[in-house]
Amino acid sequence: MKKVALFAHNLTVEYALTVAQGAAAYYTKDKDVQLILAQTNQPHYPYGLYEYQYWAAAEILNSDEIDLIMIITSTFQTYIKEEELAEFLKPFTKKPIISIAVDLPFKEVHYTVCDCDKAFDQIIAHLKNVHGCKKIGFVSANGTSSKEAIVRFEAFKKALKKNGLKYNPDWTIEGYFSRDVSRRALLDRYHSKDEIEFDALVAANDLMAEGCMQALEKLGVKVPKQVKVIGFDDSTRASFTTPSLSTINQNIFDQGYKASELAHKVLTGSSVPRCTKITASPIYRQSCGCVPISNTSFVCKDDNGKSIPNQHLNSETLEKYTQHFSDTVAIYTLIDTFHTTHTLKELFESLPAITIQLRFSSMAVVLYDKPVEFTKEADIVIPEKAYLRTYIDNNKQVIPYDDKGIEINPHKKLLPNTYFTQMPGVYILHAIFAGEKQYGYLIVQVPDSKFEIHHIYLKLLINAIAHAYDFNQTLDRNELLSNRNERLLKNNHELNIQSTEDELTKVLNRRGFIDHAEKELKRAAKNGKGGIVFFADMDGLKKINDTWGHQIGDLAIQTQAKILVETFRESDIVGRLSGDEFAIVSTGLTKGYISAIKERINQLNRLYSEKAELPFTLSISLGYVEFSPDNCDLDELLSKADQKLYEEKELKHSHQ
Repeated sequence: MKKVALFAHNLTVEYALTVAQGAAAYYTKDKDVQLILAQTNQPHYPYGLYEYQYWAAAEILNSDEIDLIMIITSTFQTYIKEEELAEFLKPFTKKPIISIAVDLPFKEVHYTVCDCDKAFDQIIAHLKNVHGCKKIGFVSANGTSSKEAIVRFEAFKKALKKNGLKYNPDWTIEGYFSRDVSRRALLDRYHSKDEIEFDALVAANDLMAEGCMQALEKLGVKVPKQVKVIGFDDSTRASFTTPSLSTINQNIFDQGYKASELAHKVLTGSSVPRCTKITASPIYRQSCGCVPISNTSFVCKDDNGKSIPNQHLNSETLEKYTQHFSDTVAIYTLIDTFHTTHTLKELFESLPAITIQLRFSSMAVVLYDKPVEFTKEADIVIPEKAYLRTYIDNNKQVIPYDDKGIEINPHKKLLPNTYFTQMPGVYILHAIFAGEKQYGYLIVQVPDSKFEIHHIYLKLLINAIAHAYDFNQTLDRNELLSNRNERLLKNNHELNIQSTEDELTKVLNRRGFIDHAEKELKRAAKNGKGGIVFFADMDGLKKINDTWGHQIGDLAIQTQAKILVETFRESDIVGRLSGDEFAIVSTGLTKGYISAIKERINQLNRLYSEKAELPFTLSISLGYVEFSPDNCDLDELLSKADQKLYEEKELKHSHQ
């Protein structure tokens, strides 16, 4: 089983996402290959607070068991100079590399590239001969130093020359591959429509073309009537802008697919040329005037003027749109699941249900012995020891939560040999990080190529795992402090018992109950939990004392206290407030359990009364009220529960 890694700078960018989807489409089940996709950003990424931490995924995927690395190189060159990128990628050159869209200065590299010379020649000839345009400007991304940007700029100038038109540098706008940057750049240069000299604009990508159309509209320039606009990429959005965008289709999906095909040939020992070209072709829509603005059928045309199918408007597009609502529900459910603080054990026990909901075929969680911290300036170095803490396959927890886990060296193996060896398909690896801390990594097998949605799922998951890990650490530190203070607590134990324990019943007295109950309510509120406060009053204690004496009365009180302790959970707080009054705080309990609790008390009353040889059967009335993080004042809750108790007493008296 071969393992191929795919590095994408950012999966929220449509270009990178489409390339990744094309790459994944090649690796069907008949290929004996595992494709492992990762969003990596870049080392020391300057933007955002902690986005640089994504580079850990690339370092993890430099593992010895990765056979080949595919890189969507063009997405990196938007943010980083060619020389710096080569330096960052040098440690990965021990493996064969397939570079997508641009070449890399290494020996064992094969790359795909879009041959756009012919397409630029076609659109310039089209603008000149069909629409009469002779003053054609360009929206450049040369400022990024991207090879792709420079290739498109040179192809544009060659096409002008071939068609007998002159290049005018005054009509070149720098847009850095960004919609907003290009919009601002055009508006900064031109302050009224009268200053616009060009009659057409060609952009190095669709985003910049759209930004310029927005700027022209603000200046009062009509597209395509006064200025024709053509983009590059044929992104999904190009079909839905107003007007719809004429563009060059560089077959992004096919570039990814072809790159995977090359990778497979390299892995199987086939001869592969260093460069493989993908041909681009023009797509004409409304922004150049080939399709009337009044036409709302999303039609598009080829260079011969023939209508062609719109690749962005098909059954798959509609299916993705309708599936969007299910994805949104899944995201909300995950947020709700992770809303409260979990220990690692609690969180991991919920993962099988989560994998079912997200339709992941398998999930592995690997954690380091302890978190490692990296600042933005530091190089990310993966520890040599990590532990597989849980593994889920086909919705079954093959390895349940394990405090220690199965030890591995990530530099040699991503997972132990028993797992992850014989399952071809597409996977995503996501580093588990929060702030400056790296905790480990997560690997999931995904059911489809909606990588942008899966990335959101995984981001929520890694946040939950990191927070659960920190919560465990806090509990461990608290336990250590508790052990250190144990001797002091032991010395004061008897004094505390005397001050907080009811001498007759050995449950908490009023002082002890109020102290413990208030702390529990605060803890529950902090963790977003609710529960129930009970107020209980023994029935007929005065009559018992008057009829059988206070010795039997005290025995009745003791017996009733035992019954309450046995009825409620160990975590619940039971206290005696006065002679015949008790109170209980039960975190996490809901009203659905009330009838069962009452029945349990009645059963124990009969049983314990007989055991204690009481000349009567004990009876007790209960009043209760629910509490929540927003309603947790003990005095108010006891008062309301007492009122409910009074109502129950009245009801009992009315039936006697």
